[in-house]
Parts: sequence; structure tokens; C-alpha cells
Amino acid sequence: MFSRTIMPSLPLKVQVGIRDHWTKEDSEVQTTLKSLEELLGHNVVVEPEWPLLVTELDTYYPDKGSLVAAVAYSVQAWAKAMMELLDDSAHEEWIETVLEKTGAVGRLRLYIEVAASSSETDGATSWSESRSGFVITLPKKQIYHTAELFPVFRGDLLTCFGVEKLPQLPIRSAASAADDWDEVNMAPTPQSAAASLLRGADAGGPNTRVVEFLPSVPSLPRPDELFLRPPFHLHMMASNREIEIQCSHSPSLQLLANYLKRWCRVNHHDTRNPPAIQVTLHQSAFGLGQMFDRLVLNTHDTRYTNQFQVTAPMVIALIEGVLGYELVSAHGTWSFRRDTAFKTL
Repeated sequence: MFSRTIMPSLPLKVQVGIRDHWTKEDSEVQTTLKSLEELLGHNVVVEPEWPLLVTELDTYYPDKGSLVAAVAYSVQAWAKAMMELLDDSAHEEWIETVLEKTGAVGRLRLYIEVAASSSETDGATSWSESRSGFVITLPKKQIYHTAELFPVFRGDLLTCFGVEKLPQLPIRSAASAADDWDEVNMAPTPQSAAASLLRGADAGGPNTRVVEFLPSVPSLPRPDELFLRPPFHLHMMASNREIEIQCSHSPSLQLLANYLKRWCRVNHHDTRNPPAIQVTLHQSAFGLGQMFDRLVLNTHDTRYTNQFQVTAPMVIALIEGVLGYELVSAHGTWSFRRDTAFKTL
């Protein structure tokens, strides 16, 4: 089922990832593929070209262990999609086609490739007649929730032989609805229809995201990498002597801290000439890299605190006007949210 050879030329973290997530006897992906073999009645052969996969995906995975985990759990999602279809009597003709194709070569062979373009962000799977096997195409991006590939793989598998047809989706324009015109049916392509399963909630708004399956913990990147993608959440609690800001996006807190430190007055009534406001960033308890989850502004350690106070409106103006967060609620605690990633210069 698996290739047991770990190439020494690969980075150490990749070798460790292959050992832990791919070749280990009781790993989740191997257990799932064994179940598929029992259901199908044929061996499942999949031998990833690790050097090529690392070359193609290297820039998208700072943590190389996460790269291997993403590949492994993508294969597991594919296998689960295949098992669900094979176990569904409603797809009898499709099942017969799969058994015929795999029976002709005595095994089910699976190939793993990377999309040619970074614009192909949903992943895909198809049947290759020339190679007598299925092909999994991974997107050129970091995969955070490999379980989200399940509906994509399921939709592509159903249409890869031309046996199953996806249902036609009725589309009616606003004008046609007003004039009571006939509905116009448009059959989507298999790839777009499968991808639409992931985007099914988009009608609820551009930032709606539906996660249908819980991801596996090893497939997720470290917190200091994971929380660099939206949505970003920020909460602020304020009193006359202290403001505490908690945020899931560490760079937002760092920018606020650096800006406020730069323009903070000096308290000349104190012989030590300290800043009028103490600006303190607090390291997060999670992750491996530098990651801050709390910023505190206070006057607790400053003399003559009646001269300087910590006020909320200026900080709110920075959060909304500079960082682009939107106010969600203000009931005792101000809650903000930002749904778009920050662009880099």
C-alpha cells in the first residue's frame, strides 16, 4: 500500500512527518486505506513522489511536518469519499464501473499531483485512462482543513467516468422572476459543481465559511501561523487606568503597541522620566514562534496618575480607522472583527 522508503535527501522534518503521518502502521491514513481495500477487494497502491511534492509546495508550508500531514490527510479524505460512494447502492452503475476499472489491473492505483496554477484553489480528483488510476490534484496553497476536500473529491469521483450526472441547477434572474419567465436550467461543469459544495453558504455573505468536518490536529499549522489568516477577532476592555486588548492577530497588537510607544509622552513629574502610559505586550501561551495575544495600557506604575489617563476613543479610532476592524458589539466589552487578510508591501 505504502512506499516504506524515506529518502535521506528530504528535509529532516519531512522525513519525520512521513514516518509519523504516512508510513506508521496505525496512522489514520493507513487505517482508512486498509478499510478501502477491504471494501473494494483490491490492493490500494499510492506512492507519493515526496521530493516533487516538497518542491512544489515548499513555499506554502513553513512547517514541513504540516506539508506531509496535509498530503496524508488529503489522501484520507479521498479514501473516505470513495468508500462512501462504494457503499451507496444509489450509484450502482458507477460502482460497477469502478470495479471494472480496478479489476482490469487487479488494484486501485492513486497518484498525487500539484495543480499547475495557483488559481486552482479547491483541489480535484480525476480518472486517468492512460495510467489506469485516479489522480489527486492538490492546490498550490496551504491546506488548513483537509476534510473540506471531501465534498470536492466526492463530486469529482461521481462524474469522472461520465456515468453519473450532477443535477441541473435552476437559475432565475430578477427580471425573469418579475415577468414570470420560464426558468433557465444550466448544468455546471463537474469541477465547478464539486467546488460549489464548499461555497454553498456564500449566499449568506462574502465572508461566510462553512466547515462541515472537523480537521485532524496534525494537519493544522502552528498557532503562530494559523492565526495569521482571517477572520481576526479583537476584544477591548477599558477603565480610567487600564485598557486591555486581546486579539487573535499578533501583528495587529504589535502595530498598536509600536505606534502608541512612539507617540507616548514622558511623565516629567516622575524623576525617572517614564512613559506617561505603560504599553505592555504579552506573549501567547501557545505556538512556537513569537506571538502576542494581549496588549495592556495602564498607569498603575506611574506617579501622579491623575494627570494622565488611558482613554478608549483614541484606541478605537486606531482599531477601526488604521487596522480596518469592524465593531461587532459594545456591551461592556468592545468586540471587533476583520474578515480580509492584510496585504504585504
